[in-house]
Amino acid sequence: MRIITALSFARSVDRLDTQSQILIKTAVMDLQFDLMRDGHPRHGLRIHKLKRVKDEGIMSISPDKELRIIVHRHAQDYTLLYADHHDAAYDWASRRRPEVNPESGVMQVVEELERTEVITRFITQTMPYAFNHYEAPYLMSLGVPPSYVDAVRHATVDNVDALFEVLPDEASERLLDLMDGKLVLPPTPVVNGDPFDHPDARRHFHVITGEADLEAALSGRWEEWMVYLHPSQRQLVEKPFNGPARVSGSAGTGKTVVALHRAAELARSDSGAVLLTCFSRTLAESLAEKLTQLLPDTAVRHRVTVLNLHRLALRLAPELGLGTPRVHSGDIEPLFRQTLFQLGSEVALAFLLSEWRNVIEPRGLITWEAYRSAPRTGRGVALGARQRRAIWTVVEVALKELQRQGETTWGLLSHQVAEALERQGAPFRHVITDEAQDLGPAELRLLRALAPPGPDDLMLCGDAGQRVYRGRSSWLAMGVDVRGRSTRLKINYRTSQDIRQFADRLMPTQLADEEGEPESRRTLSRFRGPAPEVQRFGTQPAQIKGVALWVQARLVEGLRPGEVAVLTRTQPGRRAELLAEACSIPVQTLEHQVSPDPEQLVVTTMHRAKGLEFRAVVLMDVSDEQIPPRSLMALLEDLADRETALEQERQLLYVATTRAREALLISYVGEPAALLVP
Repeated sequence: MRIITALSFARSVDRLDTQSQILIKTAVMDLQFDLMRDGHPRHGLRIHKLKRVKDEGIMSISPDKELRIIVHRHAQDYTLLYADHHDAAYDWASRRRPEVNPESGVMQVVEELERTEVITRFITQTMPYAFNHYEAPYLMSLGVPPSYVDAVRHATVDNVDALFEVLPDEASERLLDLMDGKLVLPPTPVVNGDPFDHPDARRHFHVITGEADLEAALSGRWEEWMVYLHPSQRQLVEKPFNGPARVSGSAGTGKTVVALHRAAELARSDSGAVLLTCFSRTLAESLAEKLTQLLPDTAVRHRVTVLNLHRLALRLAPELGLGTPRVHSGDIEPLFRQTLFQLGSEVALAFLLSEWRNVIEPRGLITWEAYRSAPRTGRGVALGARQRRAIWTVVEVALKELQRQGETTWGLLSHQVAEALERQGAPFRHVITDEAQDLGPAELRLLRALAPPGPDDLMLCGDAGQRVYRGRSSWLAMGVDVRGRSTRLKINYRTSQDIRQFADRLMPTQLADEEGEPESRRTLSRFRGPAPEVQRFGTQPAQIKGVALWVQARLVEGLRPGEVAVLTRTQPGRRAELLAEACSIPVQTLEHQVSPDPEQLVVTTMHRAKGLEFRAVVLMDVSDEQIPPRSLMALLEDLADRETALEQERQLLYVATTRAREALLISYVGEPAALLVP
């Protein structure tokens, strides 16, 4: 007798209110107790077979008058498939059936063919088939259910996305690889007769091994993806790499999941020190909180340091004989402005700042000789020796003033610590970094110095479409060579297809990776939701009222206040006050906490929301004045700087949009941001 939970069950329970979740959890725990004690469920569970279903093994459990748990009995196994209110649960059950794939031997939950028939109805002879030249047994061996083979073989490049919505994840991923021209070998089929004992099955099902295991499977979304770490992710977590490895994927594909599990796996299997790091301090605090849940054994947890790179550099500096540096906390602009005035220099302040931020500080250039010969690839204005000398005269005085004050900058500190580590030795055996796309040359040099080159030394997880702090930097140039060890995740588990497609339209059709190579961004979402809304308001008070009404509607639908976020480009404080009054609920801005309070509406910046997710999101003030901020663009004279700034604003908007799982509203006053228009 076994209880098996399906991922579809975990997700369906997650969407229900707290009281319903408690009732469902109690009923499932009772079922497990009955099976262990008597070998069959008690009569009081109200379990009965259903009519109008495709498999006679599908049954229903009634925790109360309204809730239903859809269960499938196969031999001695009880598989929990879905949970919802009466009509919705029965409708779901009527359109699905569990079946074993005849080629792979894997258990799958198959949706009925009505949708695929619609997909193939509009095919014409002028549309190229995507998979028609593949034989049926081969397609089934890749995970395509038998009833879908005809639809797959008649799908076209134009309508295949709709088909991917209903295929199992493993089949969709392998078909995507076929479309990308890759050689795709079928996985080894089930060999012991158990249709749940296969990597493809473990992507969708979890076999319960005891009461504690069942408790974990019923305890929420964090436990959901701990239990259902799917094979392509698990392979990255457990695979040995002979050098630095790269994991990429668009928003919601599970890069952070891989980073966390990779750190935990290395801590369990290796006594060497492990570092889990990133660029953002807020994200680092969130990672530390999650890793503690993932590693309850404190002795193992202590093997992993979780800290963002800049704070780590600050901590390491005294140990490396660099003293206790004070990092210049504010903008460097006043110092350069003062130095220009002091020297009577004719160098333009905007250009000087651009040269500092994009060439001098990222590369750790602290001498004239280093700057004079430094390449400036990608800069919009070429400089001769005389112009470089004029710039360096100002920079040299500013650096001496920083030194006199006993201060440095984060970029210079990163270089200093990296240089010391290169002489004295690396403090970690393994380093995993999340949001790696935000690392500049200084941070990449430090990252490379933190672990000695060798097996499993570095893993970098990131997305070229989410660079919001730095422009593109070559990893290879900084000694991080991931060639032959790069993997892209393609299944989006967080964001609805409707929101994902909207977000994808904000991005250019093709992006470049860290080495300037074009990167495929084709991604699949596993569920649908309402279409994102875009609303224009005539005044700011009208916008506050409209956003408040939208938020209140989500709460009426059953969402908790902490599952809803209002994101702004800058200055959320005043909007938080107004929305608290308009919504009549407490509001939090996430300035002093890592995890949102579930009973308070979140109002914060798009930058601070990076790495977080919410069931519903409002992007507020997405107008042509705010995104990009006119004041920011006015300071940028170099064409390359303007292009970089626009690209970062576009990617910030993409990041903010993809914080939403199920519902999204974009609001503005006046004219919309040009970046909203495809």
